[in-house]
Amino acid sequence: MTIQYTPKRLFSASVLLATLSGLALPAFALDADDFATKVASVAGQGGVAMSFSAVEPDGDTIVLKSVRMQAPGDPALELGDITFTGVEEDDDGSYYVDETAFADINMEKEGIRLTVADIELYGLTVPARPGYDTMDNIVFYEGLSTGRIAVEKDGKETFSMASMTQEVERADDDSSVSLTMDGSDMAIDLSEIDDPKAKAALSELGYTNLTGDFKIDGKWEVEPGIFNMREYSLRLDDVGRLAMSLEISGYTLEFIKALQQAQTAAQINPDPKAAQQAMGFAMMGMLQQLSFNSASIQFQDDSLTGKALAYAGKQQGVTGEQMGQSLKFMVPMMLGQLGIPALQQQITAAANAFLDNPQTFTITAKPANPVGVPMIMGAGMGDPKSLVDLLNVKVTANDPVLLCCE
Repeated sequence: MTIQYTPKRLFSASVLLATLSGLALPAFALDADDFATKVASVAGQGGVAMSFSAVEPDGDTIVLKSVRMQAPGDPALELGDITFTGVEEDDDGSYYVDETAFADINMEKEGIRLTVADIELYGLTVPARPGYDTMDNIVFYEGLSTGRIAVEKDGKETFSMASMTQEVERADDDSSVSLTMDGSDMAIDLSEIDDPKAKAALSELGYTNLTGDFKIDGKWEVEPGIFNMREYSLRLDDVGRLAMSLEISGYTLEFIKALQQAQTAAQINPDPKAAQQAMGFAMMGMLQQLSFNSASIQFQDDSLTGKALAYAGKQQGVTGEQMGQSLKFMVPMMLGQLGIPALQQQITAAANAFLDNPQTFTITAKPANPVGVPMIMGAGMGDPKSLVDLLNVKVTANDPVLLCCE
């Protein structure tokens, strides 16, 4: 089962959340129409038209009724009423709101239904003149939370999550922005998988239902443009934990502004093919500004390896332990075609150690100095083998578990 969201729709949704993060009016005279206009202006930055049937002020509370988001070429997204509570207006014309409550989401398309309850944003700010010239012109929110999230296929629930929380911390001097996101108590029903062979294999492995959680932790250093995704991890009970990290530089306000302008131009272009082509050229130009600092991916085993070896061994009429020993002999032969002896030795040694004692398997890339993305692309097209040395790729096993920020 696959649920697809187009880049346009994802961008519309993200702009929408940001949009709803601002409003403010003095306790004595909140200008609800001005607030609503500025909220819609934020949405318009991405080429998304935001409309509502009415604006209802009540003290420091403002309600936008029957909100609708419309991106060019996409169906309208109906959001219902959005309630802003604790609204204040600053002297510069920007707005701050304590809490923003959304109507519950209940959407269905092609037999897939998505429901999200109790969506709230906290500490939201909408600038007087939204843009990406300075930090003061960017929409921010301090926190996001939801209640239960669920996905149904043909009336049967296939995915659920108890809640999702997000916290955003902006440095007092605007030098950095940190973000954390957690999703708790995930439950995944694998019984609806269409492929009968995959379904049978998962069942034999004992994976008809999965539970777990995910975590994201990142930091953006504004002036140097260093974006550090310190952790992007998914943990599944009795399976394992997959954790990734990535650090790039060159992700400055100027880069974000150029990206936003390119996205807006693509959104409003009536010719989808021309829009896609123009966006591609724009992205190629913007990638010149980015550099790769480091990346890692690590799998921490929680019984998956043993189960997989036992299953594979059963197909061959041997035990899981015997299957593991066979793989030790097969790995070097399978890697022979790489033609990169140093990397082959690393992978072989790591695979042997992991098969003997499955704990962690880690791949890292950390060059001595940042490497420009164009250089990486050129090496990838001209001599892919050179990427191993260029990025200083290492493969190891049973290293300490990578846990962000502890």
